[in-house]
Amino acid sequence: MNAVFKPAAPMSRIEWIGLGVGTAIALWMMLPLRGQLHDSTFIHLQFARHLAEGRGPVLNAGEYVYGCTSPLWAALLGDAMVLGFDGLAVARALSVLATLATIPLFLQLMRRTVRQAPVRAFATIAWSANAWMSQWSTSGLETSLAVALMLAGFVAFTEGDVPGARPVRTGTLWALAALTRPQLVYLLVLWVVLLLVDANNRAGLRRLVFGALPAGLVYGSWLLFARLFFGTFWPRTLSVAPDPGARFVPGLWTEVQHVLYTEGALLGLLVASLILAGRRILARRPTPLAYLPALWAVSLPFLLAARGAPPTPRYLLVVLPVLAWLAWRAADVWWTGSGSESPVRRNRAPALALGLAVVVVAQNLVVHRLVVVPEVRSRSEALREGLVTWGEWFGRHAPPQAVIASSEVGTLAYLAHRRVLDLTGVLSPELEAITRGRPEAIERLEFARVARPDFLAHYAPRAFQLSARSPFPQVLVPLGRAPAAAEPDSVITFYRLDWSHFDPAALESGSSQVSSPP
Repeated sequence: MNAVFKPAAPMSRIEWIGLGVGTAIALWMMLPLRGQLHDSTFIHLQFARHLAEGRGPVLNAGEYVYGCTSPLWAALLGDAMVLGFDGLAVARALSVLATLATIPLFLQLMRRTVRQAPVRAFATIAWSANAWMSQWSTSGLETSLAVALMLAGFVAFTEGDVPGARPVRTGTLWALAALTRPQLVYLLVLWVVLLLVDANNRAGLRRLVFGALPAGLVYGSWLLFARLFFGTFWPRTLSVAPDPGARFVPGLWTEVQHVLYTEGALLGLLVASLILAGRRILARRPTPLAYLPALWAVSLPFLLAARGAPPTPRYLLVVLPVLAWLAWRAADVWWTGSGSESPVRRNRAPALALGLAVVVVAQNLVVHRLVVVPEVRSRSEALREGLVTWGEWFGRHAPPQAVIASSEVGTLAYLAHRRVLDLTGVLSPELEAITRGRPEAIERLEFARVARPDFLAHYAPRAFQLSARSPFPQVLVPLGRAPAAAEPDSVITFYRLDWSHFDPAALESGSSQVSSPP
């Protein structure tokens, strides 16, 4: 699998048809997802707005917490805001465009590594229907751009006579991808490590210098800025301890299930190809860099599970097209052999590819209809009725200096134009030791040890549950309730906090007494 082919030029008719059909399928799958909302989108918009205002990529103005894990995305949105565009509309448009860009990039990757044009076209159509890619295509999140930049890097990686022959372009694109999604930093690390291993001759040393230097300049510039502006190289998502409830094996199994839902047929093809044509696939002695795609696709899920990251398809999207690419490459060797086989055998490849593409598209359309569309619609509707409505309400009624405490902070911060307190402790590090993994700490208002917000958004199975459980019920003045988007089985209850009834001594002693009003 070390072979790299120069793509046919110009593109054949069937490749143009494949590109057009794939684009049409992707757009058709986006239609029922238009208008979707996600709290994380508003977090990026909040970073972008402060960046556009000259305050830096921060959640709350004047609080230098390194929470911006996608500085490139925030910069793009911030530039649009400076020019007077609506941030949410631009975020959605960029997500859609980046999703569509992955289709010709995937086709170009096929053209560099797969022999027959029909196989390349059908593989491209299969990728365009990926249900998880469609799920985030209209979200306004950075996920689509990260996948596009990652694929563009692999296109550059396969250009030339050997993998990695274009190190400047490859390293630069992957550095930009790392500035878009933090998982891509791992790909950058793999790239540099394999460049070091491969630097055993003059050509290898050249690739090392020209591959690592531009990547280091691009990503290193951000790290230098982060150190000077935030005082640290490490974003809060890496500094915070993993979720104590996360388990490696269940998390990894959930990731595997997500992959099987959309890539099951392709993974079966990959395994069959390795079993039936493994000798031909591994016939050439590959360079160390040739192992990079497989290392990236296989090891990232293990890294995410070990870290305790939520096992969601969003985090796996940056490896799914690479898994698909490896499967189609292996099948190409299995179906067409070394090229010396009979024309009858070679002519079977397009028919086999067409049948496989039909299976993959059908598999993804089922996931799209039964899983993706209902999930996106229910989450977006709950967010619209809940945090969006209340964020706008706080923007109209809360005092300008008010602080809102919540475990979801993006929507409230962006729409209310008020300071927020992140009860998860990720973006409010002063609360990490108090509230992370301890819902009882919120019930006991233990966050009052470091901050006394004016309003509280509390998530619980029942509305107004906090009033019954808290030892300080007189502090809690109920305002209303709303559905919870992130936790479908929960309800958000909004409170105004009257700290005149709060007794700090009772908090320290664990007593349920409350003080009398002054």
